[in-house]
Amino acid sequence: LKVGRRSATLTDFAYAYFCFKNGISFLNEDHWKHQYQLSIDLHDAAADAACALSDTTGVQSYSQAVLSHATSLEDKLNAMFTMVKSLRMTLSLAEAEIYAVRFLMELGEEEP
Repeated sequence: LKVGRRSATLTDFAYAYFCFKNGISFLNEDHWKHQYQLSIDLHDAAADAACALSDTTGVQSYSQAVLSHATSLEDKLNAMFTMVKSLRMTLSLAEAEIYAVRFLMELGEEEP
């Protein structure tokens, strides 16, 4: 996680993504239960790096893992943001808007 974050800081997103994916592969089978925060951090970081590399499949996979397993709204925020950002970057604007509205409603905002 530390090496990946350092690489991302230096804009070496490909190496950062490699580090985050490897970190995820070393997690225990029940990592969402016993290594919860590390799992959130690695999956969020992998989704961010995938977004920087325009890997929409990676963004969706890692973000969905967080959204499926996170126990608090606060733990879901980065995954939500990364999903919308990725969709916006690929010009899937209608889908990005749908996700953004859904996430805002989850945050307690009224539907626009």
